[in-house]
Amino acid sequence: MHPMSQLDQLRRQMAEELTMIPQYRALKAMERFIAELSGIYEAPSEAPQEAESQDSDKKIAQAIENHLRGDAGPTIVKNAAYLPIHRVA
Repeated sequence: MHPMSQLDQLRRQMAEELTMIPQYRALKAMERFIAELSGIYEAPSEAPQEAESQDSDKKIAQAIENHLRGDAGPTIVKNAAYLPIHRVA
């Protein structure tokens, strides 16, 4: 077990020396900063997607109910022909 304690002591000494190097400290600070930013910006992006999917589910359910009841939903006119009388002066 004597070599294990020496290895542990050597590992601790190397970790202490690493923390004294400015480049290593800067690298660790950047890693923490990136982790904080990703934590801030990744969490809110999931919520709108869930709300959007719930809204679309509600719209689909409402359309099915309207169809089963025979109610006419909002009329959508696609590819309406152009007539010159529709022009605005």
